[in-house]
Amino acid sequence: MVCSSLRHSVAWLVAVVLLLTAAWSSSVAQSGRKRETAPRQYEPAKPKSPPPSETQEPPATPSRPRTVGQPDAPQSDAPRNDDSEPDDTDENTLRIQTQLVTVPFAVVDKRNRYINDLTAQDVQVLENGKPQEIFSFTREHDLPLTFALVFDISGSQQYSIAEQRLAAKAFLRQALRPEKDLAGVVTFRRDIEVRQKLTSNLAALERAVDDVRFESGGYVYGGTPPLDPSITGTSLYDAVYVISSEMLPREAGRRVIILLTDGEDTTSRYKLNDAIDMALRSDVQVYAVGIPGGVPNGFGGVTITGIDRRTLERLCEATGGRAFFPRSPADYVAAFQQIETDLRQQYILTYVPSDATRDGSFRSITIKILRSGEAKDWRIFTRKGYYAK
Repeated sequence: MVCSSLRHSVAWLVAVVLLLTAAWSSSVAQSGRKRETAPRQYEPAKPKSPPPSETQEPPATPSRPRTVGQPDAPQSDAPRNDDSEPDDTDENTLRIQTQLVTVPFAVVDKRNRYINDLTAQDVQVLENGKPQEIFSFTREHDLPLTFALVFDISGSQQYSIAEQRLAAKAFLRQALRPEKDLAGVVTFRRDIEVRQKLTSNLAALERAVDDVRFESGGYVYGGTPPLDPSITGTSLYDAVYVISSEMLPREAGRRVIILLTDGEDTTSRYKLNDAIDMALRSDVQVYAVGIPGGVPNGFGGVTITGIDRRTLERLCEATGGRAFFPRSPADYVAAFQQIETDLRQQYILTYVPSDATRDGSFRSITIKILRSGEAKDWRIFTRKGYYAK
């Protein structure tokens, strides 16, 4: 009897041992997949409660953008509605509403050499013919630049675009400073197309320039009529207007349009004066490389169509830029080098207008050099005015 009971006990113990051994073996087998770390649970962090010794302050409200020439308003202990106007009767509130006019300009002698030794005592600035007191006067050569390279791809430019591309890429490699400058690429005929938005990426800009091609659409003598007549024409004034109003005005530093065109305009909705007006409102300078147009003459050759010098000179001089007229494709690079030198060799003059009203009217600006002698033959490049707004 005792033996039988003992046998049952031993059998029960053996069974338990076998079960434990099987469970251990199964666990070892399953652990054969390596897992370097346990699965991570992605849960939002719980907000931390401040220590008992700290008081929780309400979140700060965003401050208004600070206006140059206007000090920050004094802080008050009472909550304030940001949308309300400051109380003029509060003697602790100082309100300064001064408009500072900035005038970049360059001076060259009759041999086209830059004059780089002027001081504030050598210069007089007039607004609407009245002398103004100069607030600051500096010679700058390292200001940030934002410029748009604008290619005319209408029918008259089809034989020169290849040379234009080479010169433009050389200019970008020389002039663009990725840490400071921005550039974009735009083409136009009747329509206007941004090929590359403003960027400091030189490779992207070069690719955009490489993609600039003459696009058939305009009717030329000896050719076939375009499939879509709505795309024919040249809208130079529209291009300057749109780029000045939409692409450049919100950028810092010097804002410049560089045109490669023969100056002809056939389909713009805006007039030349409209383009100049918008460039002035947006503080944009326009430079131009005048490139003669050409069309097939029907006898296997090309008829040169010339350049509208008067239009390009008027557009550039009114906005403080210059127009260049290379005599051959080999001179395109030299023209771009001259533009870069222009942009780096400028004086910056500021003044507070004696007429402080902001009525939106146009105020003319004139810079005079007070030196005697050969200074009477020097040329001054600056914008013709601004809008008091």
